[in-house]
Amino acid sequence: MSGIKMKNDFLKITVVTITYNAEKFLEDTILSVINQDYPNIEYIIIDGASSDGTLDIIKKYEKHITFWISESDGGIYYAMNKGIDFATGELINFMNAGDSFCEKNTISKVIKEMDINTDIIAGDIYYIDGNKKTYIKSAKLENKLNYMFCCHQTMFTKANLMKKYKFNTTFKIVSDYDFALKSTMNDYKFQFVNFAIANYLGGGFYESNRLLAQIENFFIQSKYIKNVNEIFNLYSYKFIKTHDISNHNLSFAHLMNSLHKWIDMLDLTKTYLLYGYGHIGKLMYDKMMPCIKTIVDQDYKNLSTSSLSIQNPSNISNFEFDYVIISVLGREDEIINYLVENLKIDNNKILTLELKNV
Repeated sequence: MSGIKMKNDFLKITVVTITYNAEKFLEDTILSVINQDYPNIEYIIIDGASSDGTLDIIKKYEKHITFWISESDGGIYYAMNKGIDFATGELINFMNAGDSFCEKNTISKVIKEMDINTDIIAGDIYYIDGNKKTYIKSAKLENKLNYMFCCHQTMFTKANLMKKYKFNTTFKIVSDYDFALKSTMNDYKFQFVNFAIANYLGGGFYESNRLLAQIENFFIQSKYIKNVNEIFNLYSYKFIKTHDISNHNLSFAHLMNSLHKWIDMLDLTKTYLLYGYGHIGKLMYDKMMPCIKTIVDQDYKNLSTSSLSIQNPSNISNFEFDYVIISVLGREDEIINYLVENLKIDNNKILTLELKNV
C-alpha cells in the first residue's frame, strides 16, 4: 500500500485513530487511512488497553502505522490529547475507530483546496446508520453558538493550534465543540470544502448520552454569550428544559437553583479565588465576576484563552484573596487537603459548595 510515504514537497498530515474494544470497526478505518493516495501521512493509533481483538488488527497493519500505543487512559479526549502530543505533522486529523475517509483521494482533495491562511479546514459527512447512508453538509459558522458546526472527523487543523488548545478533558462528550468554538471565537480561520470527507458511523457515545451532551454544550456556549437573554434561545437550553430528568439524583434545574441560592448567601464585598473552571466554575464566574480576582485549575494551559487567564493552582500563594471557593464537585476533600497541607492555606478561608442542602 502506497499511502504512507514521506516526501518533503508535501505537507505532512498526521491522522490519529482513537480506539477501544472496536474490533468490529477498526479495520475499515485503518484501510481508509493507509489506502489514501496522499504521499506524506503520519498515522498514529491510540488504543485504550482493549481486551478484544483490537490489538491483533493493529499488529496486522503495523508496517503501515507510524506509531501506536495501547494503555489505559481517562477517556476519548485524554486519548486524543495523547495523539496530539505524539503528532509531528503540520496538520492533524482525527479519524476514530468506526469512521473512515470517503475516498482514496480525500486527503489529496482537502489539501488541494486549502488556502495558505487557513487554520482549520473541514467539510461534509456521510452519516452511516446500518445500511442507510445520508449526506449531511457542515453547518459552517452561521450558528456556531447554537451547536457543533462540523464533525471533528472532517477537520484538518494546524498542529500549532491543536497543540496550543488541545481538548478540554472537563467535557466528556463535546470537547471537540469546545475546541472548534474556542478556535473561531479567538479569530482562527475556518475554511469549508463542499464535499464529504468522512463516513461518520452513527449510534456512538454522543447519541446515547444526548442529555449530558446538551448540558456540556450549554456550559460551552455560556462562555461566549454576551446578552444573557440569548441563552433562552439556545437549542441546548430548550433540550435540557424539556427533557425528562426526573430519574437523576440531582437534576440540572435543582443544581442551578441551589447554586444561585448559595452564591446569594456569600458576602460579595469580599474577594474570592475560584478553584476549578469546569461546568460549575464557569457559571460561578459569570455570576460573581467582580468578586473573583483569580481562577485556578489543574488544566490551566488548555482552559486559558486570550481574554481569560487561568492560573496553576500551585501558584495560589502569589495571589491576594479573602476566600477560596472550590467549585469541583466530588473532590472537595482531596483539594482541601492539597490546599492546607501543600500550599499552607488557612482552612477557615476555604469554602465548598453544599448544593443538595441549600
